[in-house]
Amino acid sequence: MKTHAQIISDLENELSRMKEVSEKLPEQMEYAIGHCKIALDRMRELVIKEGFPDRKSEIYFFKKIKPAVYSKLLYYQAVFDLESKLQKADVPVIRRYFQRRLYKINEYMEEHQVKVQYFKCGFKHLDEKYFVRENAEIPLELRNSQHLLDEEFFTWHDRTFSTIMANEMLIDYICKEMEKLDHPDENDQSHFKSPLKWTGHKIDLGEIIYALQYSDSVNNGNATIKDLAEAFEKVFNVELKKDIYHFRTEIQQRKIEQAKFLNHLIAILRRMIDEKDE
Repeated sequence: MKTHAQIISDLENELSRMKEVSEKLPEQMEYAIGHCKIALDRMRELVIKEGFPDRKSEIYFFKKIKPAVYSKLLYYQAVFDLESKLQKADVPVIRRYFQRRLYKINEYMEEHQVKVQYFKCGFKHLDEKYFVRENAEIPLELRNSQHLLDEEFFTWHDRTFSTIMANEMLIDYICKEMEKLDHPDENDQSHFKSPLKWTGHKIDLGEIIYALQYSDSVNNGNATIKDLAEAFEKVFNVELKKDIYHFRTEIQQRKIEQAKFLNHLIAILRRMIDEKDE
């Protein structure tokens, strides 16, 4: 049985192939939706079969791990819905539809303002109410709601967190699409060429990329390994995507000093700080 981390890694690997599957965005979204559902099914099977060693692990899963996948499913479903409805629409219609969708998202975020604040601020004081199953404090009117029917794999607010994360991704997507509508020529960055070139080992960048991804420091943790690898490729003129998933395995299999390059950077930074103090 795979671990949750392996399931997420497999999902990221599959999602990185979206553009290879089709050039059409709705077909890419269908592909992504299917693989997100597969990942969630595998996670559910693992949760039911293995459970959790303690309450802390259960909270972490329903607060962090499951929403990382569930939010992607909600996001891809939303983009699929948008693109399916707007494929043949003209620019004014598309812009109005985008604006209405942003308004609905903002309505949801305002309605759930307390949960949004809890999410953004990283609060923990209500975790045992929000992210533990078999919670007697779940309001009676919610117990019969569709997303709580599967009580073995849902908690009070893992869906809320997933929706907040999906909304943030969707806002970013819609704003970028509206920017393209307003400035169709200015958004073509195919001519961009970074003057920088990575001259170290590629796996050193791999350490940085995985550290950033697992730190939730980019796009609130919603950036995939592929997203980060592509960004570093453009900035440093180096090919990473084909090796990025191998880097993870290679780093994990190191016998001594697994985070070798990051430790090297820490040592350099500390030396610089010490020199300044002197």
